[in-house]
Amino acid sequence: MKVTRLEDIRRWRRYLHKNPELSQKEYKTAAYIRAELDKMDLTYETCLDTGTIVYIDGGSQDTIILRADIDALPIREMNEIDFKSENDGVMHACGHDAHASMLLGAIKEILDLKESGGLKVNVLGVFQPSEESFGGANLMIREYDFKKYNIRASYALHVNPDFEEGKLVTRLGPIMASCNEFTIDVKGKTAHVGLRENGTNALNACVNIYQQIEAITVYNLDCKHTNIIHVGKMSVGEVMNAVPENGHMEGTIRTYDSGDFDIIKRRMEEICSGLGLASGCRVDLNFKEGYPALLNDACLLDLVEEAALKTGASFEFKKEPYLLGEDFSFFSELGPVNYSFVGIRNEDLGYTTGLHTPTLQMREEALVYGVDFLVEVVRAYCN
Repeated sequence: MKVTRLEDIRRWRRYLHKNPELSQKEYKTAAYIRAELDKMDLTYETCLDTGTIVYIDGGSQDTIILRADIDALPIREMNEIDFKSENDGVMHACGHDAHASMLLGAIKEILDLKESGGLKVNVLGVFQPSEESFGGANLMIREYDFKKYNIRASYALHVNPDFEEGKLVTRLGPIMASCNEFTIDVKGKTAHVGLRENGTNALNACVNIYQQIEAITVYNLDCKHTNIIHVGKMSVGEVMNAVPENGHMEGTIRTYDSGDFDIIKRRMEEICSGLGLASGCRVDLNFKEGYPALLNDACLLDLVEEAALKTGASFEFKKEPYLLGEDFSFFSELGPVNYSFVGIRNEDLGYTTGLHTPTLQMREEALVYGVDFLVEVVRAYCN
């Protein structure tokens, strides 16, 4: 970093960490980010109330996007720190406070590059709300006219305690999975247990549906592909001495291949229809399509590796993708994308707990590599 100080990163991140807000409620967060942009004499546009888009003109016909998400999670923080969350039951347990801080730092550096005459590409800094739910990236792309710019590529960073401080990590192709949800409602007919022949048992139908759904990944999909069909919630029946009349199941589907998802969807429909007929129950299956798989484009990998190494960080290509969802995948509609990780693990300080846990913690020193990486990405388009 040239003009951004570590103290800037620390101040931004700790304010945001202390004041976390849930998806679509990031009002103080957005106001704080906009106030910091005002201090840089930048104009910006708003989107979805809490989204902020800042355009830095590099005098080019080409534009790149740098994106940071800004929402927090409904988790009660367990860290005993001076900047512990003051919003009870809400925490930046996925590091979005760090993401916004890194983007603010990068913007400050890019402005300095522009003032020195070195900026040769236009930059859109996107502070995106609602990554954790509602698919804020998708909503922003639908509401804001990104296509008025010639988007060359979009970049995003995510802090990751799986990797040590001073390490930047990416991979080719799938890096995060698609994330889709489903519900199954089963309607039978109740009867007294002593007259159970007069009833239609929703529990039997639910058990059979569950077993058949679990078998899809074994018998219907390429065994070399990684897929998850997970039922995480099931409730059946009303009282112990009656035939269960109602059943409800909720689950998630994680996959990297859209063709696999189509097969899963078709087989689930066939299973629910067939077992509805076999059991005599009415079975209603509903899908809630969420985030598509996030696929890093090959055309950006050399640039990303070179930018990472120029920061002084160690660089690694991850062998396996994560079965986690990430709505940055929607930015692929605008052009090539790259999603990379910034290591924040520090064994000496005990900063080893995972994302979405109440004890996630990091040093701001680890975020300097993220700021420098984003700046080096921009510099790569200025040669």
